[in-house]
Amino acid sequence: MRQVILDCDPGIDDALAIFTLLAEPDVAVLGMCATVGNVPVDIGYRNLRNLAAFTGRSDVPVFRGAELPLVRGYAFDPLVHGEDGLGGAELPESSAPVQTENAVIATCRMLHEAPGNVTWIATGPLTNVALALRLDPSIREKVDRLVVMGGSTLRGNITPVAEFNVWADAEAWRVAVESGVPLTMVGLNVTHQVACSKEDYAEIRRMPGKVAQAADRMLAYYEEVYRRQGWGEAKLHDVVAVLEAIQPGICGTVPCSVAVETASALTYGQTVVDDRAKIEDANCDVAMAVDAGAVRRSMLSAIASF
Repeated sequence: MRQVILDCDPGIDDALAIFTLLAEPDVAVLGMCATVGNVPVDIGYRNLRNLAAFTGRSDVPVFRGAELPLVRGYAFDPLVHGEDGLGGAELPESSAPVQTENAVIATCRMLHEAPGNVTWIATGPLTNVALALRLDPSIREKVDRLVVMGGSTLRGNITPVAEFNVWADAEAWRVAVESGVPLTMVGLNVTHQVACSKEDYAEIRRMPGKVAQAADRMLAYYEEVYRRQGWGEAKLHDVVAVLEAIQPGICGTVPCSVAVETASALTYGQTVVDDRAKIEDANCDVAMAVDAGAVRRSMLSAIASF
């Protein structure tokens, strides 16, 4: 049984990734942590609690994490995910016990308490992750790998060179890539290859059950945003990273040396990926290819299972 901890900023594609993760019978989710990112952390924390309860997984503890990036300020932009972060899906409020432990402290504790190693997944900015690695560097010994959605070997999406999750807290990303933790980067160069097609939307709309109905509402909002912005089909960024974490090999990875730009105002948040690095100098396995069909099928199967 694979043990995982999820750190995220829900977020429509985070929600779809959470549905995919919580439907997997061979994965033990030790906890889920909210960080600032797509939405302010209070909204993300509420969404995360509600998503867990909505899927019948109130047993999974949910923790509130960082309110601000390590160094920079934060301004919420509701364009992509809506004011509530879930495209107006209006999930019922969770009645699960409120966890008062901070996400960073909880992550360190869960890693140390877990029997065996844990797969750590992060689909938002790495603020909580960096704080945990700085608070207790010994947790590296309990992580079989840290799988992150973010960065790019090509162009960015928030600036010409920076992907949003890195740009939101590049200092945190720098801590992670320099920490020595086994790291897998699932960036825009592969997630842009995985989009929700018209056939996928139609299949979800045919599914019975409240989870499929919620996914349909979220995706309708998400699709409309992509259409208005001229971005093509809606991309399943976070779903790809979650599936690579729980189904290793769904992405093809290459050992690389990755550095994160934090000093330049022009290129802040750029992930500089050097695939020429010697194996002993590589600090990250970087996704270079993805089985897009397998990702979409796994997500649809997960949604249908609830």
